[in-house]
Amino acid sequence: MTTPSKDGLIPSLDGLRAVSILLVFIGHLGLNIPIPGGFGVTVFFFLSGFLITTLLLREYASYQTISLKRFYLRRVLRLAPPLLLTLFGAALLVWAGYAQGTLDPLTMLSQVFFFYNYFSLYGPVEPVVEGLGILWSLSVEEHFYLIWPVLFLLLMWGRIGLHHLVGLIVLSLIWRYVHVLGFGDDEWTVYISTDTRFDSLLFGCLLALMHDRKLTLPRAFQNPVAMYAILAMAVGVILFTFVYREDVFRSTLRYSLQGLALIPIFHFAVTRPEALVFQPLNWGFVRRIGVWSYTVYLCHFVIIEALRNNGVAADNIALFFVLAFALSCFWADLVFRIGEKPFHPLRKRLSGPPQAL
Repeated sequence: MTTPSKDGLIPSLDGLRAVSILLVFIGHLGLNIPIPGGFGVTVFFFLSGFLITTLLLREYASYQTISLKRFYLRRVLRLAPPLLLTLFGAALLVWAGYAQGTLDPLTMLSQVFFFYNYFSLYGPVEPVVEGLGILWSLSVEEHFYLIWPVLFLLLMWGRIGLHHLVGLIVLSLIWRYVHVLGFGDDEWTVYISTDTRFDSLLFGCLLALMHDRKLTLPRAFQNPVAMYAILAMAVGVILFTFVYREDVFRSTLRYSLQGLALIPIFHFAVTRPEALVFQPLNWGFVRRIGVWSYTVYLCHFVIIEALRNNGVAADNIALFFVLAFALSCFWADLVFRIGEKPFHPLRKRLSGPPQAL
């Protein structure tokens, strides 16, 4: 299993969160660079699957079971306060005239109850607040976590094996081809649908389980030279998925290759945090951005669009970036203090033994 630090945190993980949100943030700035913000979301999916599975493994190792009730209570306490506060803040911006969009109750309900991705595709024309369209990704995650704890228990009980998870990953790729070549779905539909994107989380789950079962690289590949060679190949695969623009590839094999390439990157990041390439992920201010990353993700595009609509620093992209990112971090820190930190004791008790409640 991944070795935690003394405070129980997984090395480099907050730093990887920070990198993910920066990728998404830069992508939404609209800069002409070859790194799409959507890859940041894919990294978030992988990270989420890896982290949640690692925590479930710790719980199972301690108590020989997991509590589904506690699992979902922890999810609510983690997701709901920042989401509700950010939706409220976005509504205030619209009401005050600083943000554009319509405060449609049904759309906002779909965002709060995590069915926005399919609602935006198949529901009525969505009058959404500008910048909140990114909430489709929360739907994908929460749909996945409706089934993952059950699959996890089946794995722990020996009813299924890791080869079944690999099979699900392969089936997901096949299903994307069915969507594109059979149903004629466009890239956006495949991009935001749960049934076509759940493998991005499953790759992270698979790595956590591999760590738990000591299914890592042979000792011959653990030396620094081999590590950097493997990392270079993984980065090369990811860069290929950025520059190869064929339409069918972008909606199908792209996500599978990115998931495969992230496995060695995450593996070395959490097991070799002392390596020069991973040290910045563990710097204090980088970890702080990682702690804020969920709320920054929720609010940043609303802030970017509001600044654009009001012509703030429109001609100076560097100043625009600094201002938008600073405002996003300010809001994230405020939400952390008033909407997350007060629930930390309860979340800790929900992670402890049953008698802790």
